[in-house]
Amino acid sequence: MLLLRISAFLFVFIFGQGISALAQDGEVLSELDKTIEKSNYYDGLKEKRINDLKLRLNKAGTPEERYQNYFLLAQEYYVYKSDSAKHFTRLSLATALRLNDVHKINDSSILLASAEAKAGIFPEVLRILFSMDKSQLTNEQLINYYKTYSEYLIYELEYLQDEAISDIISKRIEIRDSLIAILPHSSLEYAINMGTKNIELRNYSQAESILLARLPDVRQNTREYSILTAIIAYLYEQKKDTEKQKYYLALSAISDIRSAVKENLSLRSLATILYSEDDYIRANNYIKQSLDDANFYNSRLRNIQISRVLPIIDKAYDVQKQKQENKLRGLLALLTMLLIILGFAIYLIFRQMKKVAKAKESLDNTNHLLIKINDDLTEANRKEKNMNLRLSEANLVKEQYIHSFLEICTEYIHKLESFKSVVHRKLKSGQTAEILKYTETEKGSSKELKELYKNFDKAFLNVYPYFEEEVNKLLLPDERYSLKGDSLNQELRIYALIRLGIVDNNQIATFLHYTLRTVYNYRSKVKQKAIDPDGFEEKIMKIGLI
Repeated sequence: MLLLRISAFLFVFIFGQGISALAQDGEVLSELDKTIEKSNYYDGLKEKRINDLKLRLNKAGTPEERYQNYFLLAQEYYVYKSDSAKHFTRLSLATALRLNDVHKINDSSILLASAEAKAGIFPEVLRILFSMDKSQLTNEQLINYYKTYSEYLIYELEYLQDEAISDIISKRIEIRDSLIAILPHSSLEYAINMGTKNIELRNYSQAESILLARLPDVRQNTREYSILTAIIAYLYEQKKDTEKQKYYLALSAISDIRSAVKENLSLRSLATILYSEDDYIRANNYIKQSLDDANFYNSRLRNIQISRVLPIIDKAYDVQKQKQENKLRGLLALLTMLLIILGFAIYLIFRQMKKVAKAKESLDNTNHLLIKINDDLTEANRKEKNMNLRLSEANLVKEQYIHSFLEICTEYIHKLESFKSVVHRKLKSGQTAEILKYTETEKGSSKELKELYKNFDKAFLNVYPYFEEEVNKLLLPDERYSLKGDSLNQELRIYALIRLGIVDNNQIATFLHYTLRTVYNYRSKVKQKAIDPDGFEEKIMKIGLI
């Protein structure tokens, strides 16, 4: 489901510290591995920022200052820890209500709806959004309102999976289009939504132009950078460019980890790809990191998604690990055996050294024997060459035999056709009706032709049993023939005649009862399938030569 999968990438990649652009998959995956190892360090930086805000909250004197700190803490926890994000968002909303500040109430309500969407509390999301008066929202708040609404629809689509979701998809498109209509055309949000829309419409070139054009302008190590690289990764997934898809997923995953984003999807998606490529070690590490993040964030939806993938990858990893351990044990056993053999060999060497003197005496005799063997080999080579010449001559005899056989059969068919024609004319003059009926049918000659072709195929394949295999070696892999039994198809039968030296189209057409155009078309068709069209027929003539 194209829309669902595209949408799932749009709003789930959040917050990021960045990295330098890396040119190769191996480099970027190595960088991701190092980043995962330092994930506790980046979590520590996040905790320090949160603690600093809490200290500021404790010193806040006015309701406005407390609201501001509640809201900032909610934003820090937004993609880090779900329960804390909702807790501080509710505190900011309660404070805004006490202040009776509509602007602050709307900001907190939208943020709370987004937090509830990430937690999977969908009825609460709708209750909050439908209770708001959109006419009281500023343009920025209206943008956030539609983003939150769209985000909720995305999460619900992910949760429902393959159930009846056509209404939700339609609503998602409607909300997305409403968002595009109010976004400034120069904004990154506009580029992301327009790029996503073009992916949905399969306008991949347009989507690539829009998204890649904005990438240099987006500051790395930001949430926007993480989202944009994830959308680009999905674009290349749709274009079936797995290498680029992995590259941009890795960039997004690194950004997520370095900014302590626990509500993420790119690392899990990358693990799934690596699993399909049999990179079980990395896939297992990445999926377990994703599970740790989901558990920390306390996302019901992410836990469900990862729980479907984890057992598969984990089992594959265990199987590979067991194979490696078995291989290591086998190598150790082999090494032990080799050491034993080496010790025994050393013992034999010392024994043999004592026999060197005796062996030296027989060395001359051995040399004489080798000279004689060499002379025998020379004679054997000479005989082999003579045998090859005789086999070549035998092949020529076979070819001449088949050629003569074909000429006789062809002449016989022509005589038979001539005879039938004469009989037919006589019958027209008043011969018996049965004979006239017999001469009017083509069934007899057709049967004779089929029998002739069958005998020809059988005789030819007896002489050249590997003809089809040798022809296939001259053709492109996707154009090769696969025949069963001991018969040839029309194209191979034409080239069988050519192998026998019948290269004239007229002769071929006469034998096969084809038109000249048909013979020409078959020959051209097969040449077009050849690896070397110009030298194809020349190579056909060499098949079977010894």
